[in-house]
Amino acid sequence: MGLNFGYSRPSPTKFAPAADDVRARKRPLLVIVGGGATGVLAAAHLERAGVAKTADLVILEPRADLGRGLAYSTSDPSHLLNVRVANMSAFADDDGHLIRWLRRKAGDEDLAVPSGQAFLARGVYGEYVVDIARGLVERGAVRHIRARCVGLRESPDAVALTLDSGETLVATQALIATGNDAKPALPGIDSSRPWTREALADLPHEAGVMIVGSGLTMVDMALSLRRRGHEGKIHVLSRRGLMPNAHRAVAAHAFAPEQIPVGAPLTALLRWLVGEASKLAREDGDWRSAIDAVRPHTTRLWRAMSLEQRRRFYRHLRPYWDVHRHRMAPEIEQWFDQLIRDGQVERIAGRLVSARSTADGIAVEFRRRGELTVEALEVARLIDCTGLTDDIAESSNPLIRALLETGAARPGPLGLGLDVDEAFALVDARGRSSPRLSVIGPLSRGAHWECIAIPDIRRHCQDFSAAMVNALAAAAVA
Repeated sequence: MGLNFGYSRPSPTKFAPAADDVRARKRPLLVIVGGGATGVLAAAHLERAGVAKTADLVILEPRADLGRGLAYSTSDPSHLLNVRVANMSAFADDDGHLIRWLRRKAGDEDLAVPSGQAFLARGVYGEYVVDIARGLVERGAVRHIRARCVGLRESPDAVALTLDSGETLVATQALIATGNDAKPALPGIDSSRPWTREALADLPHEAGVMIVGSGLTMVDMALSLRRRGHEGKIHVLSRRGLMPNAHRAVAAHAFAPEQIPVGAPLTALLRWLVGEASKLAREDGDWRSAIDAVRPHTTRLWRAMSLEQRRRFYRHLRPYWDVHRHRMAPEIEQWFDQLIRDGQVERIAGRLVSARSTADGIAVEFRRRGELTVEALEVARLIDCTGLTDDIAESSNPLIRALLETGAARPGPLGLGLDVDEAFALVDARGRSSPRLSVIGPLSRGAHWECIAIPDIRRHCQDFSAAMVNALAAAAVA
């Protein structure tokens, strides 16, 4: 076996799970592919549900630290969560878990404890998830194997995962939780990715910058420039010129399941939501209460839509949903609005036409919305903040590409992520749900839609863990 946990060298002529290896194990082996926030929260929920008492848990992640991933790797203190502390606990039924951790951290480092209504720095939240992962490993609930999964095959008895080292890990179940996939570079465009060292490195303070995309990532990058003392113009280009709204302290509101017009045409659904938001505003409430009240029902609404309805929503309504649904902290709003009032940030509604490197920077061409004329602009840096990839077939992840190429998986609706069923089972190219492969987190957004924020991810982790308890119990009886 070599390295324990079912390792074996792959055969040069045949690649199939070694079912005998799985049957010879005393305990089932569940492998989590991906050690970012999604993978760590999944492991924490599995331990909490008691799975770690009856099965071995492994996280495959090439990085030394588990938990940070892309979302929480920033060290800029101006990058705040867009969800309040009270809603960011790892466990939905224990809202105080994060608060208690913050109190312990504050006691150790003589820091102030934020309230549940505060918005925490993303880097600090990353430390919280890293600490959860560290505890899992130290307790022996999870083993971290520093390797990347580049392929897998499933048989009726097992799953064989191929690692980038060339070794094979044979497991009983596998959970794919690789989080947000890096978006491919804009075709034919010289641009930098947000969160990378080169995005802002060696940037003259007076130089102009263009940011493509106007969501929360753009706001973070603009604030990073502000914190560095940047004085040059920041041109923000997006198709509609929309900017994220900000959170407010609003009264909680809830919709009963029967109030939600599931299956209604998009126009009727939009009319209903606008009506409810207007009603709450008239009653001294806020439209935000209506948006927040819809959140627990969004997956049901999404799954009830036809493919054409989803396509129309994604193309025409999603930008408006995003700026109302994904909101920034009030203090971030104040800082960003100041940049706009000072004239440093210029908002442009339009499309990028081209961008090419020159001796002095990057020559950009763009067309304003509703205009035929192409305008030219020279900037020192072009930063792509257009968000997640719209087509999973463009994924840079070798595992995702392998799953699609072999037919073990198929793209989710509209090409968003991988297709999964309501129980998180991976759906193959023939439409069959896998009994041994599951997917949770952002990679399942085409099927579940709302699954990229911690409140949604933790709920999926809880549901998956409960299902895994039942599956292991049924296997033990069989």
